[in-house]
Amino acid sequence: MKQTLTFFTAGLLMLMAYTVKAQDSNDSDDETKVRKLRSYVSLSMGVSYALGDFAKADYSNNKSGFANRGVTYQIDGAVYVYKHFGVGFTLSHQDQSNFSYDDDLILSQGYTTDFKADNGTVTADKRYRSYNFLLGPQYTFTWRRLAFDLRASAGAIKSRTSPQLTIAVTGVSAQSGSIVQQSATGFAFAYGGSAAIRFDMGAGWGLSLKGNYVKSDGYNVTTTGRTLNVGRLVTKQPITEGQIVFGLTKAF
Repeated sequence: MKQTLTFFTAGLLMLMAYTVKAQDSNDSDDETKVRKLRSYVSLSMGVSYALGDFAKADYSNNKSGFANRGVTYQIDGAVYVYKHFGVGFTLSHQDQSNFSYDDDLILSQGYTTDFKADNGTVTADKRYRSYNFLLGPQYTFTWRRLAFDLRASAGAIKSRTSPQLTIAVTGVSAQSGSIVQQSATGFAFAYGGSAAIRFDMGAGWGLSLKGNYVKSDGYNVTTTGRTLNVGRLVTKQPITEGQIVFGLTKAF
């Protein structure tokens, strides 16, 4: 992933430099004109980082998500309604990768201690995969061929899957069966903001670099099979994401 993003970034910078050089003869005219903002849509991909409690690997904190860095794909855009003001939207899918071996080990040791078990194991299946649906006001200012977008957003996060954890402890007569923290598929309110730089290549096409911040109190999580009321119990998983994406834009 790191090599792919490095290659993509280098290509983006080279293409921007080439376009600027090819259009140097028109720069003096462009600087004297006030650019009319056009509504646009973009297709982007990049990295989604887990932040805050979502990223923590702390057994004693029930809000810890043990989430890791992953990939995100996005459809983004804005419709301008008055001069520099518009309404922006983002539809995204993010995948926060699998639990690591260390994540499983931290949870296994925690349950073993809390249950005073001879042994405890945690097996993680599935992963954090979700959709974001965000809408909000956007302000854009321009300089030469660059546009700078600032946006506040609100909407919903839809869990496609979350990790399903199967917890087994031995030597505890009151908890003979497995405990299962079920994979969640619910909706939750989300809000955040973003900042982006767009480069106009001409003919309505452009390139963009964008940073997103998304936060949610999270969706409900259900646990089954617990007959002894001890140990970590997650009832709601808060979500906080920071994302950096590169994309191709088209104005209309």
